[in-house]
Order: sequence, then C-alpha cells, then structure tokens
Amino acid sequence: MKKSLVIFALALITISSSLYAADPKPGQFGLGWYSASAPIGGRVWVNEMVGVDIGLGFADKNALQSDKSRFHINVGVPVNVVRTEDVNFFIRPGIEYQTNTRMVGGEAKGTAIITADLGAEWFVSNQFSLSVGHGLQLEQVTVAGEDKWGITGLRALGFNNLGFHFYFN
Repeated sequence: MKKSLVIFALALITISSSLYAADPKPGQFGLGWYSASAPIGGRVWVNEMVGVDIGLGFADKNALQSDKSRFHINVGVPVNVVRTEDVNFFIRPGIEYQTNTRMVGGEAKGTAIITADLGAEWFVSNQFSLSVGHGLQLEQVTVAGEDKWGITGLRALGFNNLGFHFYFN
C-alpha cells in the first residue's frame, strides 16, 4: 500500500510540474548534457526551432590504461520538427572529435564521428528538461593502418543516453 502511495505521489508531482512547461525561447541557454562521451556542456536556442549543443569530455590516460589522455568535443544542432505543449521532437545532426585513437574490442577506432539522431526533449518545467535520442553514426575506423569510414546504428536508447538541461532565463 505504501509503495503505491509513493508511486502515485511521484506521478502527481511529475504531472503537476509539467503544467508549467514552456517552449525554448531565442537566446535561452541551459547547462547539461546530451552525449555520454561529452557530458560537460550545454544548449542555446537560436530561435524556437533551432538550437546549438556543445559538449566536452575528458578521459585520463590512467583510466584508459593508455599513454595518452583523450578529450572529446561534441557539437550538434537540434532542430525541432514537431512541437507540442511540453515535448519537442527533433532531429540532431552532429559531429564529435576525439583527440586520439581509442581501442574498442581490440580494434582501433578513429577520432571523428558524424551523427544523425532523432530525439525528444520534455520540458518538465520552465527551467528543466529531459532529452533522449537515438540514431545512426558514421565513424572513422582504422583498419590495418588505413583510415576508413563506416556507418553503425550504435546510438540506441539507453539510460546513459538520457540527457538533461537546466535553463537560465
């Protein structure tokens, strides 16, 4: 019984807070993240339809068990395609640059990734939103010392792909 009361209270808080949601305003910026590999960043809205995301990431050489540390820079342009009162559906082309090659499953992966995501941003309140996206990525891969590009569908939905932004008015 207590568990159902807690779930009901959380649902009521979520629903009531969404009643005060608002669309993004031109010039409005928020701190948060969209990309798990570049989690320090933010979003600024150029107008009600187009925004710009910038994210930074860092991996220490000791954590990577490598001789070099790695920086990630992610830039994306969310474009609202469908807008509702609380949720916007967007497409988000983007690019991510990494300062050095990384190893994944014994294979050397390159330093550039081009993304094409479909996503949604839910404005929980005037200043806070949750966003999620998935899509395709075109990734530079090094095979036998030769750089090649390959497309993957690895940008799938998952808990680590749940982003947020806290907007400042």
